[in-house]
Amino acid sequence: MSSSLRPAWWVPGGHAQTIVPFLLPANDPGGVPVDVEVEPGTRVRVRLARPPRAARGTVLLLHGLDGSSESRYMRRTARQALDRGWIAARMNLRNCGGTEALSRTLYNAGQGADAEAVLAALTREGCARPYALVGFSLGGNMALGYAGSAGAACAADAVVGVNPPVDLAACIGSLERPGNLLYHLYFLHGLCAQIRRIRKVREVPGPAAIPGRIRSVRRFDDLFTAPAGGFRDAAEYYAAASAGPGLGGIRRPALVLAAADDPMVPLASFTAWRHAAESAGVRFVHPSTGGHVGYWGAGRPRFWAAVAVLDFVESVLGPNRA
Repeated sequence: MSSSLRPAWWVPGGHAQTIVPFLLPANDPGGVPVDVEVEPGTRVRVRLARPPRAARGTVLLLHGLDGSSESRYMRRTARQALDRGWIAARMNLRNCGGTEALSRTLYNAGQGADAEAVLAALTREGCARPYALVGFSLGGNMALGYAGSAGAACAADAVVGVNPPVDLAACIGSLERPGNLLYHLYFLHGLCAQIRRIRKVREVPGPAAIPGRIRSVRRFDDLFTAPAGGFRDAAEYYAAASAGPGLGGIRRPALVLAAADDPMVPLASFTAWRHAAESAGVRFVHPSTGGHVGYWGAGRPRFWAAVAVLDFVESVLGPNRA
């Protein structure tokens, strides 16, 4: 797997790498919806697409904060996986992707076990092994957190976190920097809009979800995410849901891919747990550029992160069937 990205010349630096790929269209890889119960009364929806030939395995993709199965990076990775002969499953986290009526609680960064329920459902759907669990941003924290807590019982055969905020408190602090105001406002508006959509189908405790009143993602987590998850406040939620302390417990081939110029997930956020993680076999790859889940390259396919992720998965899980 190449550890370097040759960026498109017209997408220079971390902010451009973050924003431009987000704005560019991505082809819909298709797929049929499969609803999976992850706990009593709560289901998530997965978009399941199969390649035209015998599958070499299955890739389960988890999106990030305020994303869905239709996020551009999800579509692009699924398309590349299908082209390589993998089944591509794009999971919506709780309430995401138009599934507000399916869940009784909000999603949070510590619900990685939902992926375990989905992997079990993929087995029932006849999806081919091996299974690769790939999470982007918040979904990357969830994937790594699940793998670390499950250890040898992890239902995935390989795990990848792309730009994962494994130290949630540090990454929220980074998001709150003045230079990241655009991202902060985007996430705050998206999270408040989701609460308003959910309230059309069920009650959500808390104040009116108006960005000007909530003011920050941290306060949103204090008022909504933490109480819904059974946490006292945002600080307790961040400490409990961060995947970093558990990275040393991973017992599957694992990759952490994070660009050095990511404006929201600083490389220093991995430092405290890196030694334990590497001792457990976790591989860290930090290209000099790529932004936050952007990775827009000069070559094709343009979305380099999917190339790097699938190269890693195929290298550790073997060629299987093509």
